[in-house]
Amino acid sequence: MKIVHISDIHINAEPILDLDPVENFRKCLAHVEEYQPDADRIVITGDLTHHGLAESYRLLKEMLAGTSLTGDRAPRLLIGNHDRRETFAAAFPDAKRDRDGFIQWSEETPAGVFIYMDTVEPGTHAGAYCEKRRGWLGGELDDARREGKPAFLFMHHNPTTVHVANADQIGIRDETELKALLARYRETVRHIFFGHCHFSLSGTVTGIPFSAPRSTNHPCWPDFSGNPLRMGHGALQPNYNVCFLGADDVIVHAIDFLDADKVRWEETTEEGWIPEGPDTEPRVPTR
Repeated sequence: MKIVHISDIHINAEPILDLDPVENFRKCLAHVEEYQPDADRIVITGDLTHHGLAESYRLLKEMLAGTSLTGDRAPRLLIGNHDRRETFAAAFPDAKRDRDGFIQWSEETPAGVFIYMDTVEPGTHAGAYCEKRRGWLGGELDDARREGKPAFLFMHHNPTTVHVANADQIGIRDETELKALLARYRETVRHIFFGHCHFSLSGTVTGIPFSAPRSTNHPCWPDFSGNPLRMGHGALQPNYNVCFLGADDVIVHAIDFLDADKVRWEETTEEGWIPEGPDTEPRVPTR
């Protein structure tokens, strides 16, 4: 199964750090449509807007409606700390919610159960996964385990400390409790997908692999100085991830979509390499 993982699009009418989030997301969507037409799912893990404004959600809705991404390929939208839960729900009234009103749900897929989580805590950029939400997640994971199905988790906030002080100060406040829950289901949860940090990440939490793409607008540079009041950013390439979920593996590729025009395609030999030497005839690129 092939999925596209996008995060931190920050739709906003004004530039953010001298970058245009709307134009960058348009380019991201166009790249996905052209180069990933066989994707089975597309998931955007939060910070859909920069200020949670109704007009930003309306613009996002219009942008998505203008693409070929429909049906199973219609992007699954999670909320992040820059979003407002009720404003989002008003703009997307079909958004699924759990019994306590959180924007979280699960769906069956060919690869297993996809579980979409709500880690937003109003009034703070830090995340939360309270007792009610943990109870819901535990029930979903119980069902998956009982049915012998692997589970894949999608969330906005990083589920563990990433050793970048500026990011960790706005990580999940209930990290210890969430980790304890995840540890009980490490044989069921195959992979965790998240965003929030704006830089590429991979690793494990309680033995469960995870991955995260950069923001599509303003990627950050990981700073290991320990200074929580410093954030690195600049002319860095935004990206999204393309992930292949197999029976025995999960493969994650980072796609720097703004670099697409720089790619040169060559036809290779059967050994998989480009012909070399002074007498080599030019070969016609396959793309």
